[in-house]
Amino acid sequence: MALDQAILEATSTGSFEGRPTRPTLRFYGWSEPTLSLGYFQSHQTVSAAHASLCKVRRSTGGGAILHDHELTYSLTIPTGEPFRVSRQDLYLAMHEAIVTALGEFGISARPFRESGGVAGVDDAYLCFQRRTDEDLLISGYKVVGSAQRRARSALLQHGSILLRASESAPQIPGIFELTSQLLPIDRLSRRIADSIGAWLDVDWIGGEVDSEEKNRANELQIRFDSSGWWLRR
Repeated sequence: MALDQAILEATSTGSFEGRPTRPTLRFYGWSEPTLSLGYFQSHQTVSAAHASLCKVRRSTGGGAILHDHELTYSLTIPTGEPFRVSRQDLYLAMHEAIVTALGEFGISARPFRESGGVAGVDDAYLCFQRRTDEDLLISGYKVVGSAQRRARSALLQHGSILLRASESAPQIPGIFELTSQLLPIDRLSRRIADSIGAWLDVDWIGGEVDSEEKNRANELQIRFDSSGWWLRR
């Protein structure tokens, strides 16, 4: 998540070691169960059951997310030409890309606004127990949630695709529990990338994180690891 922030800053300032700024799409997972709090969420809301987990505070808002058996995505775009898209349009397009990708595996997911279901608790501790219009649901359960952060000239959207329930939050089912499908991460991420790339009119090029991004991410990691960052709310 420190790297997400570093890429956002570099995209906003155009400082990719002299390269022209362009969208960056990342997918990543988690080596151990990790709790991330939303930027404005109080650390005092953390459940006693999760107190011993690895913890971090995100730079985006929302409720706590128990990152474990999930695919996390991060999409950063410059907001100048030719990528003049609104925050809402990007949000809708990325979730539609995920719907399309899941559909290719025979899985039907749709936004909460189309579900006619019962809303979650707005101030629930865990994000996946909340509902907003564009959250993606399967059989009434939220399986995809996203958040955004804007910089001066760039926009970051990242989100979680819940592949399986975590042993640390068994009350929240994932795609496997709801469909009996354990999705191949490489194929799922490729299909999402193809779909959102077509919408952005971008041909993705695989690459490594550059030195400027790495250095800035390391600086941010020191801040994110500090107790002051965690306890700031």
